[in-house]
Amino acid sequence: MLNHRTLLMLLAFLVLQPVIDVMTTASILIFNLNITVGVIIRVLFMVIILLFLLKLAFNHSRARKYILYLIGLAIILIINIVVNMNLKDPYFLFKELKFYNKVVYFPVLFLGFVMIYLQLKKSRTEIMEKTTAYFLYSSIIISVVFIAAYFTGTSLSNYSHTKVGYTGWFFAGNEIGAIMAIILPVTALYAIEKTDSLKNSFYWLPFILLSISMLFLGTKVGYGGIVIVLIAACISLLIIYVTKGREKKTRANMLISLFLLAVLAVSTPFTPVFNNMYAHVNLLGINIEKEKKVDIKKGEAVVEEEKEPKISEEQLQNLVFSSREKYLADYKKDFADAPTIQKVFGLGFAGNYEMPEPGKEPKMIEMDFYDLFFSLGIVGFLYFMAPLIYYSIRFIWYFISNIKETFTIPHVMYGVGFLLAIGIGATAGHVFTAPAVSIYVAAILSMLIVDSKIIE
Repeated sequence: MLNHRTLLMLLAFLVLQPVIDVMTTASILIFNLNITVGVIIRVLFMVIILLFLLKLAFNHSRARKYILYLIGLAIILIINIVVNMNLKDPYFLFKELKFYNKVVYFPVLFLGFVMIYLQLKKSRTEIMEKTTAYFLYSSIIISVVFIAAYFTGTSLSNYSHTKVGYTGWFFAGNEIGAIMAIILPVTALYAIEKTDSLKNSFYWLPFILLSISMLFLGTKVGYGGIVIVLIAACISLLIIYVTKGREKKTRANMLISLFLLAVLAVSTPFTPVFNNMYAHVNLLGINIEKEKKVDIKKGEAVVEEEKEPKISEEQLQNLVFSSREKYLADYKKDFADAPTIQKVFGLGFAGNYEMPEPGKEPKMIEMDFYDLFFSLGIVGFLYFMAPLIYYSIRFIWYFISNIKETFTIPHVMYGVGFLLAIGIGATAGHVFTAPAVSIYVAAILSMLIVDSKIIE
């Protein structure tokens, strides 16, 4: 078993994620590397976690079960590769392997973090407190990067045309947006725990800075994440205030979160996401026209009123899913036409793609659960999802069964972070198929199940 300091160092890898992502941007834009610094460092960390699990498996039955699960997952992926090498033409082996490296990252880190948290808890470490601190440090680094990029005029654009948005020095806008949305509730948790009155509301500063950075992105995920976290904070604080005592601390934080929600509402028309929604509407050919009406009684007074725009179901889906629904329809057709063995073990990366045009690559749907289902097949998808579903259900059952004890701000905020991860993964993707993001989800769920004593 590793010593206490080493275990904390493994967990502290969370803090380095934004630094690694900035290094990845440099690898791509400055050195034009195919295999980036981020890929190398994250693969090495995954190998370390695997070695940790293997070492622990010699004297820990749970670690042995986790190793057996990962061996089973490896066998399924090998079958997938062998099947698709014989059925797909062309078959891009490097792209397929790169995709599966991203896929296995979440289960390996999730099971590894479970064992790390179990060992830390045995040494009486406050695992939730440590996790909150690491998430907070990560959020501060992200905010500093965004602010520095903005004031130096070196921020990367999140969109190539029409829409407005910036990603700081982070190359992947979707991924950094998902990361910020997932860790935002933890910055709110830190603020709520530290703020005793309106006088020391400055503890909300990390939350505010991260929220501003999220608004810079110009995405629905960024804006929606702020709204959801603030509403969740307001409602949960109100419930606690009414049911568990009218404390000054609870009231102060409730007022602050309500104030921030009001500020967000007032500033919305000036945010990039507001502009981008109008741009998207115009691209779809949805025009918000003004209609002139004459007041018959006065015989004059021309009044301009906005017509309610007519939006088709197809246009609405495009507004919500940003063309992902079109790729989904193509994948459904590929899956329906695929041989039975591909339906069972998966179509691999990007489905049964054809030879792409020069400068283009096979494209995923970018809705994680669909991508995983079509790529891994029925058997592979169910096997991949089994630990996630099993432990999620166990925690939800524990939370509901002990609601009087479990309805606390830490549980609610971490729960919101996990639910945001699920929601973003299902609709916008880049969560369970992106190591930079999935590491945070792995940490949240593993910490919750160990902290709640679901497993010991």
